[in-house]
Amino acid sequence: MPYISDRTVHDADSHVMEIPHWLDEFGTKRVVDQFNARFRREKPNFYTDLVKKHEAANFGPEDEDRVMGLKNHQAIGAFRAEDRSTALDLMGVKTQLVFPTSTNVWLETLEHGDDLDLLYETASATNRSQIEFCRHDERLLPVGYVSLADLDRASATAKEALELGVKALLVPWACPLNHATSHIKLDAVWSQAVDASVPVLLHVGLADRVLP
Repeated sequence: MPYISDRTVHDADSHVMEIPHWLDEFGTKRVVDQFNARFRREKPNFYTDLVKKHEAANFGPEDEDRVMGLKNHQAIGAFRAEDRSTALDLMGVKTQLVFPTSTNVWLETLEHGDDLDLLYETASATNRSQIEFCRHDERLLPVGYVSLADLDRASATAKEALELGVKALLVPWACPLNHATSHIKLDAVWSQAVDASVPVLLHVGLADRVLP
């Protein structure tokens, strides 16, 4: 029996937990190189062992009792799309908004940097990876990232994300460096979301900046 069986639940806060080489198929060379370098600075053996563990796990109905206890990279379906479907079956949720995680943290940092080309290239690669992870199961609703740092490119990024098929637009929690989130030129982003009947979300949480 699923963890939830007596009501209809739409999960509004799930994540994909990226691993090394996550953006290899979707990003420019420098996005891929810098993304993978971030993992090499962390615990490379951890991810190698993690992938092997998930590949050998063969998750199924017998994991019903622990689906809610495994978290982050250990969770069922953390980064394997086929296992995420199993997790939904075990949890009993009808749909699940799927946010990026490590790419989101990186993007939030790039928002206040001086390399806007890298920022928007990373946003595009992230959104394409979100679509790929969710495409096999209509219950998985990919959340796409829209950078607001550049008033003109923000609209183009929203357009690309919506054309890819994202089901929600994620904007950074912190205001852009040089203008307000309410700047009139960003109306082009909000109007696209309205026209597409797609919600605009921000993920409450901190990357590496704390407001005074």
